[in-house]
Amino acid sequence: MKKSLLEIYALAVCFFTVVCFVVVLGMAMWDGVKVAAPDFTIRSHYWEKHQSDEAFRESLVSLRRCGDGKPAYTPPAGADLTKAREESYAQVLRAERRDGFQGLVQRLIILFLDLLVFLIHWKIAARARQSAV
Repeated sequence: MKKSLLEIYALAVCFFTVVCFVVVLGMAMWDGVKVAAPDFTIRSHYWEKHQSDEAFRESLVSLRRCGDGKPAYTPPAGADLTKAREESYAQVLRAERRDGFQGLVQRLIILFLDLLVFLIHWKIAARARQSAV
């Protein structure tokens, strides 16, 4: 069966939309994990500095260190430091979850457009195949 140039073009576009669909679907799945389990997907740096009061205190001091190397900031201590660490960790998790949700919405938009392009070109290929017969 001889294929027309139009059918070859439409099938090539279909092939590339399927490849795009698979890649974007994988990215969307990772965004879903970010929404469902942000404590798993946050960067190691943020996770490590929130594991203990001492690590959190060190990160606060090093973040606000002056150019001459002397600490210009005295972090809270005791229960206040623990409370600040827990609030900071909750904020990091909220930001990670929000980032995942934004990415998921973006990927869903791309998947919708990808599906639309696929369906249009699949119809074009089918029509080209029918007219070639």
